[in-house]
Amino acid sequence: MAALMLPPRGGPALGTLLRPLCSWADGLFHSMAQPGTWDRFYTQQDTAGTPRHFNWFFDYTAISGLLLPTLQGCGPSEPNASPTRVLDVGCGTSDLGLGLYRDSPHPVHISCVDVSPVAIRSLHRLLQEVPPPRHPLSQLHLHVADATDLEGGGFGDGSFHLVLDKGTCDSLLRCPQGPGQAGRLVAECLRVLRPGGSLLQFSDEDPDARVPFLEQAGGAGVTVQEVGHIGGICYYVYTLCRLALETPTNGALD
Repeated sequence: MAALMLPPRGGPALGTLLRPLCSWADGLFHSMAQPGTWDRFYTQQDTAGTPRHFNWFFDYTAISGLLLPTLQGCGPSEPNASPTRVLDVGCGTSDLGLGLYRDSPHPVHISCVDVSPVAIRSLHRLLQEVPPPRHPLSQLHLHVADATDLEGGGFGDGSFHLVLDKGTCDSLLRCPQGPGQAGRLVAECLRVLRPGGSLLQFSDEDPDARVPFLEQAGGAGVTVQEVGHIGGICYYVYTLCRLALETPTNGALD
C-alpha cells in the first residue's frame, strides 16, 4: 500500500515527490484537474496486474479512531433507523471507504466517487478482497463521477449525512485552476449534505491558509482539529456543517 504527502501550496515541487511512483510526475502538477491525468496515473500504479491501494497523506487505519465515532454521531439516532449515508469524493484507490464499510458497527451506505474509471475499476477489484461488513445491512457503491459536478453524476440535494475529502481539495488547489475548481468541489459537497450533515476535509495545509478558503467557498463556520503527526507531517481535519434550512453557496470565489 502506497501513501503520498502533497507539498504545501508554494512548497516543494510535486513532481519531485511523485517521481518514484510515476514516470511522468513532472507534468502531473500542471494537469491534476484533468480526468485523463488520473487514468494514466492509476494505470501505471496497476502495471504489475494486481491492484493496490494508493493513499494520499495516510491510510484508513491512521484515522479510523476518529472516523468511526464521527460516523456513529452523524447518522439517524432513532432505533432501527435507515443507514447512515456517506460520500467519499475523489476516492482514487484509497482504502478509506472500504475500511468504513468493513468496520462500522452500524449500517452504512457508502458511495465512493472518482473521475477516473481506471481507479474505480481497480477499487472494484480490491473490494472483492474485503471481508464481509461488520453490519449485514451495510453497502458500498463505486461511481465514476466528477466531484466538482456531483449533480451531473446523479447525486441530488441532501443525499448524505457525511462527506469525506482526503486530498481531493488539496490536489485541486495545487493545479493552475486553483481556488475556482476547489470552490466548486466544496459547494457540491455541501449541496449533497442533509441538514445537520458534515463535510470533513483531511489536509496537511495550515489552518491559517485553509480556514479562510473554506469560509469563503463554503459560506459556513469551519472547525479545525489536529489529527496528529504522521511521517513527520502535521495533519488536520476541517469540518463544515450544513445547518438546518441552510442553502449551500455556489462556491464562487473572486
